[in-house]
Amino acid sequence: MLSADVKVNLLYAASQITGIICRAFFFVMIWNTFVPLCSDSIRIGTFRTEPLIKPSFAGNIPLKTLQYKNDCGNNANSLKARFNNLNTPIKLFILISFIEIARWFMNEDGWPFEIIILSGISLSFMFVYKREYIKETIFTLVLYLNLRYLSWFFVNSFMNELIKRVMTSAGPGRGSNISPISTIGVLFFVAEALYCLVLFGEILPFIKSIQQYEKMSFTELCYLSVMNIAGIILTRIMLGIAVFKTTEGDIVLLDMYPYLVYLLPAIALFLYLGELCAVIIWKKYNQYRQKSEMVFAGNVERESIQRRLEDTERYYEQVRKARHEMANHLTTIRGLAEQGLILDMKQYISEIDDTIQSVEMRYFTGNPVTDVVINDKYRKAKEKGILFSSVFSFDESWGIAVYDLSIVLSNILDNALKAAEESADDSKYVSIKTVDKENVVLIVCENGFDKSTHTERDADDFWHGIGLKNVADIAERYDGTMRITEDGEIFKITVMLKKRCPSDT
Repeated sequence: MLSADVKVNLLYAASQITGIICRAFFFVMIWNTFVPLCSDSIRIGTFRTEPLIKPSFAGNIPLKTLQYKNDCGNNANSLKARFNNLNTPIKLFILISFIEIARWFMNEDGWPFEIIILSGISLSFMFVYKREYIKETIFTLVLYLNLRYLSWFFVNSFMNELIKRVMTSAGPGRGSNISPISTIGVLFFVAEALYCLVLFGEILPFIKSIQQYEKMSFTELCYLSVMNIAGIILTRIMLGIAVFKTTEGDIVLLDMYPYLVYLLPAIALFLYLGELCAVIIWKKYNQYRQKSEMVFAGNVERESIQRRLEDTERYYEQVRKARHEMANHLTTIRGLAEQGLILDMKQYISEIDDTIQSVEMRYFTGNPVTDVVINDKYRKAKEKGILFSSVFSFDESWGIAVYDLSIVLSNILDNALKAAEESADDSKYVSIKTVDKENVVLIVCENGFDKSTHTERDADDFWHGIGLKNVADIAERYDGTMRITEDGEIFKITVMLKKRCPSDT
């Protein structure tokens, strides 16, 4: 038979290890709420997938990570993809649990080692794999630590009253058959279980209120962290004065001031509600901002369509004028030839050639609207000394609206021409092509780019204007993606659009 002390130690160890595992799981859970740890954004606990970044994204997203939606394919592949995507948070959960258990065996006091462990693992992982989510990870760490400390207020007050009642009922002359040793072991489990339950109850509203990943600015990080830091400081102060050591023995603060048993949990509750409200307000603000951007982007899209119509009408008006004047031009040329004025005739033909080139259709895409867009960008590139090439074609069987394609083409080519214009002579080029696959169409635009003329911030802003948000919105509309990659002095944007059958369009 095990001795009473051994039983208590085993119960204590079991309760602590169970609590460490639960807390590690809760940390990864709330971390995945604010940071996409899974490649297709599966949220731990809800198993719901969604795009990494909504089409109307806010803030600056690094070029190499811009992606809006993943297609998992059929059901079998989707289940397999979900299982594989959970590997990252599971590995992080196991790593944190293992190190935390080892830390507990070496040093019973978690402060400040637990913070160092969580910060080291999470920030190291973010720095290597998802550097663009460093601010969100810092907020997660501060929020999680605050929630843990606020949980202490509730559990400590409850356990203080529970222990008093249990000890009173088990005191001398009460006739209780409950073993004090067994009581201590049970209290260990009750305290740890209650602690985990309260912590989970605090985390759950944050998970429910954050339905999609949001980028966080430095100002927003500071604003959202104020309540968390206040809760952490308050808890550290209370932990420091919870027990007074005197020559006559230890004095427990809650015994001296019984009203603190109710006051401290109330303060913790208000701090918690303040932080939750701050996060909800931040979330609502982002939703409002995204809706405003979508309305503005929609207006810009309509204006873009109107400009395409005007460009098409203007082009065909120039063609009609050129055809109407052609008879007069031929008469004039015949007269110059009959008079033998060869030099004058050459000069006149040269002037006519300039007029004809202004309405020249160098590229034929299969649709007059995209013809106008591609050839208009070609003429602008020619005026700026930019080498332009196009292997773009349009097929009505794709089920993609031609005006949607014209918006995509106009915006990505405008950005490409602007970048190529500021590049060195050997990298002044723009190329665009379409790749027709089984059920998707890829539009690939590539251009030269001179890094020396742009800072990192300028380059990031350059590629994230309203125009590309329109492109992203159209890609999302066709169940596709928009991806921007950088390779040395070359920028490439790839827009994938899923084909639609006639009934879908």
